[in-house]
Amino acid sequence: DIGREYEPIVRINSQSGKGGVAFVMDTYFGFKLPKAMHKEFANVIQKISEKQGEVSPQQIMDNFKREYLDQKEPLHFKKLRIEDLSGDAESGEFDTKVIVDYTLAGKPGTFDAVGNGPIDAVQRGLEEALGVQIKVLDYNEHALNSGSNAQAASYIHLMDKDSGKVTYGVGVSSNITRSSIRGIFSAVNRLFFS
Repeated sequence: DIGREYEPIVRINSQSGKGGVAFVMDTYFGFKLPKAMHKEFANVIQKISEKQGEVSPQQIMDNFKREYLDQKEPLHFKKLRIEDLSGDAESGEFDTKVIVDYTLAGKPGTFDAVGNGPIDAVQRGLEEALGVQIKVLDYNEHALNSGSNAQAASYIHLMDKDSGKVTYGVGVSSNITRSSIRGIFSAVNRLFFS
């Protein structure tokens, strides 16, 4: 009624809770963070707000990109090929084979692995390629916008079985499978290399 915009009313500072950061990510940018991820990302923003005071929505998004979407080194996902093994007598309990091209610290590598779906197969392949033991604790996905050119966001909650350390990774792509694989690679980089 008095001509104010809604935007300036949403303020994130050191007193803001984890719900405030999740609200900004959803309302301004369309990312619907899984509830269990709210605290992890809010802690990142909390540290910034303790240094500078209020944090703008754009600063929140910039830090989300840095913490999750831009986690592409030293392990960088390049290419994915998927084979459907259902009906193949030799495939046993697994019905999906993946062949993944990646780089690790700039050095090219490839692995192939089987699983009960692309995420399971990639997890198994990464374990063997990197010599780690990981477990996908949770997986969420949603469309960021609508239409035939919509982007999908995938959130992977990953655990290092040896240390018990957990973190999230996030991937975005117009291809939902590629988005989930990017999420796994993001989480592995955050878990083992940051």
